[in-house]
Amino acid sequence: MLVELNIENLAVIESARLKLAPGLNVISGETGAGKTILASAILLLLGGRAGTGLIRPGAAEASVEAVFSLPDDFFADLDGEVDVPDGGKLIVRRRLARDGRSRAFVAGHAVSLAVLGRLAGRCLKFSAQHEQQRLMMASHQLEILDSYGGDRLLRLRDEYCLLYQRRVALLARLEELGAESEARRREAELLRFQIAEIEAAAPVAGEDDELARERARLLQADQLRESTAALAALLGTSGDGESLIDHLSDCGSKLRQAAGIDDELDGISGKLFECIYELEEAGRSARDYSESVEMDPQRLAAVEERLDLLEQLKRKYGGSLADVIDFAAGASAQLALLDSAAGDRDALAGELGQVEAEARDLAGKLTGMRREAAASLAEAATIQMADLSFRHAVLEARLSLLGDAGASGRGGQAAGPQPALGSRGADAVEFYVRLNPGMPASPVKETASGGELSRIMLAIKSASPAPEAATLVFDEIDAGIGGETGAAVGAKLRGLAAGSQIICITHLPQIACFADAHFAVTKAVTGDETVTEVELLAGDGIIDELCRMMGSRPEDKKARAHAADLVRRSAARN
Repeated sequence: MLVELNIENLAVIESARLKLAPGLNVISGETGAGKTILASAILLLLGGRAGTGLIRPGAAEASVEAVFSLPDDFFADLDGEVDVPDGGKLIVRRRLARDGRSRAFVAGHAVSLAVLGRLAGRCLKFSAQHEQQRLMMASHQLEILDSYGGDRLLRLRDEYCLLYQRRVALLARLEELGAESEARRREAELLRFQIAEIEAAAPVAGEDDELARERARLLQADQLRESTAALAALLGTSGDGESLIDHLSDCGSKLRQAAGIDDELDGISGKLFECIYELEEAGRSARDYSESVEMDPQRLAAVEERLDLLEQLKRKYGGSLADVIDFAAGASAQLALLDSAAGDRDALAGELGQVEAEARDLAGKLTGMRREAAASLAEAATIQMADLSFRHAVLEARLSLLGDAGASGRGGQAAGPQPALGSRGADAVEFYVRLNPGMPASPVKETASGGELSRIMLAIKSASPAPEAATLVFDEIDAGIGGETGAAVGAKLRGLAAGSQIICITHLPQIACFADAHFAVTKAVTGDETVTEVELLAGDGIIDELCRMMGSRPEDKKARAHAADLVRRSAARN
């Protein structure tokens, strides 16, 4: 529970320390005295927004500190998110600076506002007029119903929510793939055409250079044959008449004979015969080449056609046949990716079907559990409402399937195949209330006034088998009520305080008289300075404050008697 609330330099509060008690803590004071500042202080601890206007004039900063007494395992599920002491006291603090900066601390460690709000929010819940208005929202009514259903229902809902989030992600991805499918289909068709065109040609790197040389030979076949045949004839390798080699051979023989006279001629004759051998080889090669050269118009046409095809491929896919071959490899890889994407879409569609089936199964189980919770909540809240001066009122929690126009009866009966799936299941809930006998039940949002909303909300909270938090803060719960109804609300708050610590900011003496601890907020103006103080009342101080709340002076004997009677009656109703 909240043991202590310390405030420094927050608006008109220069310094205040509230040592809170278990049970019902009441805060009262004249309008404008500063009760709202206390509410603002609690909201700051919950991570609420803060402006420099909340800092007391002349002060460099403002701070709010709360001290909680907690069981050992209160934050056991945080998995080291923040270093929280085991048991004992937990101190959380919020500081506001003039430069607009705001700092948060938990157990002496700086944390983000989100962490502060989450941790403090587990310790206390704040209920003001805006929450009473939220009671009219279908989403909040479903949250109330699920919370009433207990941990088992909430765990099942969390499991469903994970599946629902996966379903949303799969649907988004499939929609994205669907939007891209036509573009992918066109791209795949183009890639298949390009790959088929290149594979049909089956180019080989360097092939075009070889074909170009072959085309040149075919085009100049006559010239090649004539030139090599003439060389073969000159050298005598063609076998026609005397040749140059014959003459050279004859000269060589004579040189050898002369070498017998002068041996210097041996070198000359040797070189000559080497030349003769080389010439003979060249002649034979020329003869063979000349005989191999053929005039082949068909081959020339085939070469020309092949070269033209290869040039087309190079113009389309690269500057060389190597580039064309690389393009085909890249196109094949890209086509494989596109085909894989189509396979992924099929896999995603299959996964979506499985997730959808599991989500629908869990949604059906949620519906069943919510029907039971709706019936129990309606019965329990109706009993609680009778204690809050709704003697003939009946509360209903009507459950319907999402997208279904009809709603179930009291306690929830729903039917219909394949309901729409929402983020928290397949159900919608609407709270109905009948305030007067003989009148039909109508939606709370259309029927209840502000004061009635406050009591309905309190009845629902009182009906819950487990408190929302160790400390519940109520601000403006007395809006629009008074008299015996106020006393009924006070008694219900006292009863609720048996399971949770209650902090109630009120202007009704009929509520304040039930307090286990009563704090009075007073404002004093000295010159240009306004100071608000918070005092824990006791004995005659409580009677004095109740008189003031009734609009009487503390010395008014009748008022004091009435105040004392309120205290006695509240004790008797305990």
